[in-house]
Amino acid sequence: MDVTLTIPAAGRGTRLSPKNSGGPKVMIPVGGRPLLEFVLEAGIRVPLNRIVIVIGVGGEQIQGHFGTSYHGVPILYVTQPEPLGLAHAVSMSERYVTDAMLVINGDEIFLDNRHSEMYRFIEESDADGLVGFLRTSETERIQIGYGMDLEADGRVLKLVEKPKAAWNDILGVGTWFVRRDFFEFYSRTRISETRGERDFVDVLQLMVDEGKSVYGFDLKGEFINLNRPEDLTRAEALLGRRARAAGVLR
Repeated sequence: MDVTLTIPAAGRGTRLSPKNSGGPKVMIPVGGRPLLEFVLEAGIRVPLNRIVIVIGVGGEQIQGHFGTSYHGVPILYVTQPEPLGLAHAVSMSERYVTDAMLVINGDEIFLDNRHSEMYRFIEESDADGLVGFLRTSETERIQIGYGMDLEADGRVLKLVEKPKAAWNDILGVGTWFVRRDFFEFYSRTRISETRGERDFVDVLQLMVDEGKSVYGFDLKGEFINLNRPEDLTRAEALLGRRARAAGVLR
């Protein structure tokens, strides 16, 4: 199976870190490393044929730092000319996707997660897509992300972006594994009247509604979505604890 890792990285980091002066959000240092490096490390746990990074204003900073490959996997860069949202950014990688695509948001940190097992699941099953999630007791995290209902066998029934109230403990995260026909569903997804763009979760819901086999996949491990200064503080604290624990173990 030919797999492309697509990373939407066109966002600017002013809200997360004012010191960033509007540069690429994914280049904000976390634990002394660019945020994007954590995303790439999660992605290369899957056998990849290529990496597509979708860049925007200031994207040359990303290109200059990461170059044309990461751990031997070729990197291609695609420019999103205007900020039309996550689904649009992902759609720009279509010409580089042959069989399947792993999508990981460029502003999320995953530690000790099961991305490699997503590959095995989709290769050995009839799944048309996988939606990454974690279990959490912090329901406010679901309210600023998205929630899901799953059938007993793990199939997705419903996805709700930014629900007013969480109805279970499932936190949808920024990792998805989809086959190439995702792009056909993207083209048929309605454009939101309020946002003026297609929502990624709506594309997945259309796949579900039309009978595609989309499963939830528990990634386990640690996850932080970096949107606010307090998220950056939380990430630094988590990485610090892990570094200290590693030092004790040595």
